[in-house]
Amino acid sequence: MIKIYQTVKNSVVMLDEPSFDTWIEIISPTEEDIKGLEKLVEIDEDIIRSIRDYDEVPKMEKYDGYDFILLQTPKVTVDKDDEDDDDDDEVYYKYSIAPLGIIFRSNLIITISEGRNDVTHYLRTKLKNFPKNKIIDTSDIAQFVLKMLLFTSKIYLRDLKAINQKMRQVQRNLELKPKNEEIMHLMDLQKSIVYFNMALSSNQIVVEKIAKRKFFNSSEDNEDLLEDIMDENRQAISTVKIYSQIISSTSGTFTSIISNNLNVTLRFLTVLTIIIMIPTLVASVYGMNIKLPFQDLPYAFTIVIMISLALALSGAFWFYRKKLF
Repeated sequence: MIKIYQTVKNSVVMLDEPSFDTWIEIISPTEEDIKGLEKLVEIDEDIIRSIRDYDEVPKMEKYDGYDFILLQTPKVTVDKDDEDDDDDDEVYYKYSIAPLGIIFRSNLIITISEGRNDVTHYLRTKLKNFPKNKIIDTSDIAQFVLKMLLFTSKIYLRDLKAINQKMRQVQRNLELKPKNEEIMHLMDLQKSIVYFNMALSSNQIVVEKIAKRKFFNSSEDNEDLLEDIMDENRQAISTVKIYSQIISSTSGTFTSIISNNLNVTLRFLTVLTIIIMIPTLVASVYGMNIKLPFQDLPYAFTIVIMISLALALSGAFWFYRKKLF
């Protein structure tokens, strides 16, 4: 699917045919989409493979007639929190990363993604809500690319804030009643933090390369944008490292709590088994078919029961004094 945008008098309009000084957004590119752009640019097959590889490392490369930037951007997917949950409205957000390709030259910019991309979606939403604001200028390619980088960092920070809130929610749920589902959610959040940390560090290398290009720092506005990008990206990297430490500490703490609760339960069951074993032993002895004390007395059964209870209570009192019960 191809969408074509062009800035006209501080407003962004959609075009039917691709042309220069436009932003061309390609979502889930097909062979027909690529052929439709042959008059403007010939997109290399390696670029399409890079976009479809979710493990591809961010990079900046030069091709014949254009430059290519690959970024790892944040991605949010929505799943049911629990399939058996009675609340059908409850959803669980999973955070991961997805590649975003940016092809650019002096009079054209193309973004390519496999499926919906949160960065381009964020930009389209802003353009829809603020049609008269000059958020982007499709004729200023350098500034457009820098703003895409800035939006990427901002969305990482937004998603990190959401992850932090989810971590607190999971922590509260675990404090009330540990469940396997909550522990799995905590593991998913930890995995998301690892993905974000890898992507942000790799994106930072690309940003540093871009900052050295004269094409991107030819004006004061662009230099200010570069500084903002560096600051936002460093803040995101710092935040993700802090959250990684917090979630690792939280996981370790709850693992220790669950292990301790299991030990307490096993100790209680062991002590209870020993206490129950005492009257069982007495009853087993008096079940033997031999001469036994009290067997000729009219209240022999009552006496045996009283002895058994006395021994059991004595054992329980001893364990209580030793703080084992």
